[in-house]
Amino acid sequence: MNKKIIDTIHELAGRLKSRRVTGMDAFLGFDACIDVLVRVVSERDDNNSPLFFKNSSQFGEFLVNLDNHSCGLELQTKLSKIGGNMVIMGNALGNLGVRSDCLGTFGLPEILPVFHSMSKNCSLVSIGDTITATALEFSDSKVIMFDPGPYVNLGWEDIKNIAGLEKIKQLVSGKKLISFVNWSEIENSTLIWNGFLNEIFPDVIPKKNKPIFFTDFSDCSRRSAADIRSAIELIGMFREYFRVAVSLNENESNLIASALGIDASPDEEDFVKRLCNAVSTDILAVHRLKDALAYDGEHFEKCDTFLCEHPAILTGGGDNFNAGFCFSLLNELNLFDSLIVANAVSGSYVKTGISPDVESLVAFLLNHY
Repeated sequence: MNKKIIDTIHELAGRLKSRRVTGMDAFLGFDACIDVLVRVVSERDDNNSPLFFKNSSQFGEFLVNLDNHSCGLELQTKLSKIGGNMVIMGNALGNLGVRSDCLGTFGLPEILPVFHSMSKNCSLVSIGDTITATALEFSDSKVIMFDPGPYVNLGWEDIKNIAGLEKIKQLVSGKKLISFVNWSEIENSTLIWNGFLNEIFPDVIPKKNKPIFFTDFSDCSRRSAADIRSAIELIGMFREYFRVAVSLNENESNLIASALGIDASPDEEDFVKRLCNAVSTDILAVHRLKDALAYDGEHFEKCDTFLCEHPAILTGGGDNFNAGFCFSLLNELNLFDSLIVANAVSGSYVKTGISPDVESLVAFLLNHY
């Protein structure tokens, strides 16, 4: 870890300890699911104990060698828990003290019991049936498999009919943070976003003292370049009402850059600046395995992550980064400090399997001082 981070941590931890949460309410949508985290058994030893595929390359080589053959795979479930980018991010924000109204696919006609385990700072409103996602976890990566089911048909008219237009306005009104995540998996995301732009924000979002709009597009590999460009066009419209922040992992940043005709560059600062301008966002963050990058139109920052050699969990690490980054923006931290906090929230979650509260976050930071 570089000296700049170490020199910053002690002072930053002190500021976080003395902070007081007041009026930092958020609204998030729309995906909610049940995550089933599994490990893939490669073989069993002489004592019949399972041995697991260590990394994605080893598993990939196994599959390649099966060409023209069939097989059966044994999966061992590590954990079944709340899932969905919005849910994991909302829960993490709640643990950090941000009161969050979450509008999502929590189940109908009743919210499923699994979601009642979310932070007590989260208030849930359901707009559809949920789905189950199976995550194959390896030491270096994860593969998430799911049937989108209800995500395919969920549209703006459905959301209005189920939740009610006035209820949605009430949920959005007065919030310091609005976040729509997982654009890629909600089939009608662009139409839903347009619905908020046309029917909600003009009535409830003040043009002065703009709140934050935050989004993470999620894995866009299944979406066409035309779909991606259509969604990106909306970002400029959100800036009429919000200060906009976009967060992407490395793969997502490359996919969006390709759709926008931005050439890859070995100069990462140049790449992030060009991508930020092309996306027409106020702030762009790109979170990677070993570091995170960010640009806000004036400053470019790069910050090492708190890399964990033996993670308790991988699924949700990016969502916890997003929660930490939004928490930092709400607390008006500078860009470099925001990356430290975002990386620490993610690092603490990956290490322990639990999204940290502020006390745990401070302890995690000081352990790396």
